[in-house]
Amino acid sequence: MTLLHPFRRAAAIAAACAVLALGVVALVASQSQPARAASVGEFTMTPGSGRLSDAQGVGGSIEIPGACPDFTLEDLNFTSYLSLYVVKADGSEATALRGISNQAPYDGATSGVSLAAADNPGIVVNSLSSIITGDGTYELRVRCVDNYDQSPPTDAWVPGDPYWSQKITVTGDDWVVGEGAKATSVALISDPVTAEPKEEVTFTATVTPTDAPGTVTFLEGEKSLGEAAVAGGKAEFKTEDLAGGVHNVVARFTPTDATKFGASESTPARVDVQSARVEMLDAASGERLTNNPELKRGQTVKLIVRRCQPSTTFAMSMQRNDAEFPSAKSDANGEVTWAELTVPDDAVEGQSGWDLTPSCSSDGSGSDVDAVAFTVPAPSDESPSGDPSGEPTDEPSDEPTDEPTDEPTGDTGGTTGGESTTGGGDSTSGGVSTSGGTSPSGGLASTGSQIALFSGIGAVVLTAAGIAFVRYGRRNGLLTFGEPRA
Repeated sequence: MTLLHPFRRAAAIAAACAVLALGVVALVASQSQPARAASVGEFTMTPGSGRLSDAQGVGGSIEIPGACPDFTLEDLNFTSYLSLYVVKADGSEATALRGISNQAPYDGATSGVSLAAADNPGIVVNSLSSIITGDGTYELRVRCVDNYDQSPPTDAWVPGDPYWSQKITVTGDDWVVGEGAKATSVALISDPVTAEPKEEVTFTATVTPTDAPGTVTFLEGEKSLGEAAVAGGKAEFKTEDLAGGVHNVVARFTPTDATKFGASESTPARVDVQSARVEMLDAASGERLTNNPELKRGQTVKLIVRRCQPSTTFAMSMQRNDAEFPSAKSDANGEVTWAELTVPDDAVEGQSGWDLTPSCSSDGSGSDVDAVAFTVPAPSDESPSGDPSGEPTDEPSDEPTDEPTDEPTGDTGGTTGGESTTGGGDSTSGGVSTSGGTSPSGGLASTGSQIALFSGIGAVVLTAAGIAFVRYGRRNGLLTFGEPRA
């Protein structure tokens, strides 16, 4: 083991303390820097509106309510030029006008400044349409910049990063001074997207921002289907009155206060209303059956298949059965109907189906239909399983006997006599039992726990004794170590 010389050890400790002290000083200094200021005032703009696509999006004039920082370093100063910045949606700044110099120096209580290029030699103009890319409210900032590269002063020279601000609201290519109304958006979904006539369809509109109060009107073209108030950013409308065909519905949001929130409209939500491709009904009750229903033997159903080839004759058969069924012809709309199809009494239990020949070819709205599935249940068992005829018999199969017998009737090698596995003698369920008395598993578990406990205690005692012995030996010179290696 290598030991440090006492002098080197002291020097290392002193160096570490110095590094730590410098870190503390740096931390305190960083925390004690003056906070970066927000706007030190609001500048005014004349005129108060414009277009993003203009060659100079912000023109006219501005008035700043204060003086630029009174800071000079040799011939460097911040009273000779101004620059105008736009704060983008991500918080970064982009320069709109750089090098405004009209009416400089800006060292008075107020300064009225023309933004016209002719009044500002060397001004750099950037298009607002390349900076602002969406509707909403944007902040403009006017800063004092130096007279060389037109950069704002660093915080070391002018603490607080002072600037004057103003806000504009953009709608399309137009902007106006002020925050204006917040832009909104609305999204619309329908459930289901494919429905049958008289089936309920739910339209859900989601308005952003969610705190925008108002109503949503649900429109198909210019026809209003209904409207609903917005609650928690959502509006819901339900209807069963959509006729057959394709419907394109939009949601139009109308704010309660148009000065705070703007109106908006969703893209269309499509709903296709059409009758089911296949319908199977119970012929007796007229009840519509579910998909792949259970049909009992002798049950009669009505089957309708739609959107097939018009004026086509379709043969009918049943899977796993040789019964004959009538054919049917589709009408001009491609709808074919079997008024009565009866499940034969000898139908095989399990999965089955009505088979169409030829297949009902799709008109482009879905897959072809060549079979309509159903399930045949197991036959009911109403007679005894012994005699299929169900007739009782009085003749016993064996003659009874009244004479008792002492002879064992069971298995003499198993449960009676000798060494029984269930009774006396050396029985595994009596006498010395593996589940009672002294259990092998219980004894071993208990013994193992005791051994582990005493082993742990012994290890702790031996470790403590070893540590005490080493310390005693070193203090009394019983243990020594050689000189450190060079």
